[in-house]
Amino acid sequence: MIKKTFIATLALAALYAGPSAAQNYVALGRLVCGSDGGTGMILTSTKNLLCTFKPANGSPGATYAGTIRKIGIDIGKTGKSTMIWDVLAKTGTPMTEYALAGEYYGIGADASLAVGGGAKVIGGGTNKAFMLQPVNVQVQEGLNIAIGIDELTLAPAS
Repeated sequence: MIKKTFIATLALAALYAGPSAAQNYVALGRLVCGSDGGTGMILTSTKNLLCTFKPANGSPGATYAGTIRKIGIDIGKTGKSTMIWDVLAKTGTPMTEYALAGEYYGIGADASLAVGGGAKVIGGGTNKAFMLQPVNVQVQEGLNIAIGIDELTLAPAS
């Protein structure tokens, strides 16, 4: 019962983190994240990421260390994967050097048989002002199927 309540709470957080209206967001640039992979533990998984943000206006970007956790069905093992998102921000959001740092929540689905893919639409960050929309299907290696709530945490890379 506690596990079901926890998952329901995360689902509500994912909905809350998403945008209420896409026209209130502006495109800032692109976030590219890579992972060496991981193993799904049936109900949860964690992968470490290295991410690079490239602003659309050509100004210097930023590098982030990240972790993505999935809660839901996650069975199998994945190898290297690459995720690419367009970064959108609420209109009027100030952009600092590491503005994307923070926690993001959303829904994701992945599948692979040798080579596969997936997609995650997630929102959050500083003041819940950012939304990450997949540019294309995530590319990954391995034998895996996963669907559930995704939590992405980004911090400035050292």
